[in-house]
Amino acid sequence: MSHGSATKKAEFTVIDQMSVNAAWNGSPVTLNPGQNVNLPQTTNGSMVLVYQNMATQNNNGQLSLTSGGAQPTFLPVPALANQPSVDINNWQGNNLSITNISVPGSATPIWVAAVGPGIPGVVSSALPMDGSAISLSTGQSAQGNALPRYMQLNLQSNAGTLTIFAVIGGPANNSGQNAYMVAVNATSNTGPGTGVNPPAGYYATTTSNVYSYVFNWGSSAVFVANESPSTAAAASISVRPL
Repeated sequence: MSHGSATKKAEFTVIDQMSVNAAWNGSPVTLNPGQNVNLPQTTNGSMVLVYQNMATQNNNGQLSLTSGGAQPTFLPVPALANQPSVDINNWQGNNLSITNISVPGSATPIWVAAVGPGIPGVVSSALPMDGSAISLSTGQSAQGNALPRYMQLNLQSNAGTLTIFAVIGGPANNSGQNAYMVAVNATSNTGPGTGVNPPAGYYATTTSNVYSYVFNWGSSAVFVANESPSTAAAASISVRPL
């Protein structure tokens, strides 16, 4: 497995250079322009990168992603967004290096976090499958094994604030991914059954404070994380057999 770090350091002047954590574990971190973090090894499956421009002014930002010696991918990070942006990918066990390449000297900090089962910075609590509700604060996650039958996952906000969930599990879709981002208390209803496409990277958004998802994934793992803004109240998660 090649991380390609030596090659990249010779190629780039800004990208991958000013590391604030060369052995980042995926935990939330804020990068100022020019700063970088590197996750030494990603999972070999769907992983969610969540990121948000924290600038208080109308400063658009940009991230660079490099992995496994490949050429950079550039992600625009819009200013004054009311919810985090999402990049869902399978980096196939390679490293993931993230650099804030926003305009030098601009007040454009970008908050980033890597989400998924098996990431060193993600320590999950037990997710019961009997309908019992558990509470997850921002940044917390839970994981359990589904029963081989139809089940219902309920994602609920305990207040009226925007609440964002990452769900990973089940078979991969046509794009090879099995991760879903859902926002409740959002500004619009989007996703399956609404006729409206959700924001990039999201599966669905709802103006309601709860979203229910019915699935039959056999006995596969179900991973849920609360990736809401830090001002959001704790969320309630439950999974029950139907």
